[in-house]
Amino acid sequence: MSANNEQVMIALLALLQANCGATFKSYSRRFLMWESLASANPPVLQPALYLYDGVGLGGGKTKIEQRGRGRPSVRVLSRTIVIYAQLPGAGTPGGQDATTPGGTVLSPLYDSVDAAFVPDTENAVTLGGLVSHCWIEGESIWVTPDIDPAGQGMLTVPVQIMIP
Repeated sequence: MSANNEQVMIALLALLQANCGATFKSYSRRFLMWESLASANPPVLQPALYLYDGVGLGGGKTKIEQRGRGRPSVRVLSRTIVIYAQLPGAGTPGGQDATTPGGTVLSPLYDSVDAAFVPDTENAVTLGGLVSHCWIEGESIWVTPDIDPAGQGMLTVPVQIMIP
């Protein structure tokens, strides 16, 4: 019997938490839209990583592939990792740093997520054997924090997960 979606998402979040560690101040599967960040209660500690199941931002799709008559189908989940991060000093009385490029804030966060996809068996990320493999693929969206008046930025990382 193959793993269900919930087991897979729990395992993926655990992989990200274990391998990214203190790079992110908060991790969650309970997604917050950009507009809700400023009014979130409790406040969102950033940089924050969200594992998003829903449609939009490049994910929220499940493709079912039939591999042949008499053979079980394969599911390919398209999900999105959403990262929120601010410029240094954003949201403080002194104000945001006006000299730091926004990409400088987002690049190490992307690199941390990319490095988290460490093969665990047979040169693949299998989430402890739950899936055939899990990988980063697709278009990543970078909204650098230097273009937002409040210094807020967002980065998305598209993830594909094949479940036999």
